[in-house]
Amino acid sequence: MNKHLINRRLWLRAPLAALTLVLILLAAMAGKASAGDFEHERKGLVLGFNLGAGGGTLDYKVLGLEVEREIEDMSGGIGRIGYGLSDHFVISLEGHGFGKTSNEVDVQAIMTLMTLTWYPGGGGFFLRAGVGGGAADIKLLGPPSLIDWQERESEGAAGFGLGYEWRLGRQFALGLALDGRALVFEDLPLYKETVLGNGIASIQLNWYL
Repeated sequence: MNKHLINRRLWLRAPLAALTLVLILLAAMAGKASAGDFEHERKGLVLGFNLGAGGGTLDYKVLGLEVEREIEDMSGGIGRIGYGLSDHFVISLEGHGFGKTSNEVDVQAIMTLMTLTWYPGGGGFFLRAGVGGGAADIKLLGPPSLIDWQERESEGAAGFGLGYEWRLGRQFALGLALDGRALVFEDLPLYKETVLGNGIASIQLNWYL
């Protein structure tokens, strides 16, 4: 198996396990407000927020050499405002910010995506995808190259996600989500094909108004 794929699975596993435990505890505390007591009705205004942790990578070419720089222990959040077209589909405008600051790494990125979330069967499981744009400040020390980019605007951004939510009230749902995001940047004189990727496991809160 590709070592990069193994590394990415490892940095997702820890936050996902922690978030799963939190969800189990919250579900236990919910008591009567357990799954099944309230229908998944989604028509109308939707407000949401995610908060979690994960990791990322910066892929680029410098002087013809392909480089992948891993960024561990990133944190991030997602805010959304949307509209439920039906119990099966919600269209949203999402703002996503993520970053990591240390002595050797300082990455701060923001992006805006237009997303479509699909709930197959109208239940709690969902898939979502979106496109948009964003910008980032990136500073990475050490080999194979020093990077210090300020306010780099992207050519585009894309995202995908999946998860499950439990309806704990007539208008409130609590969920667990896995989301991947990518920013694609214009070429610089030495740096080509630059992509900043982020994966985040998060707790998701949605209000259906």
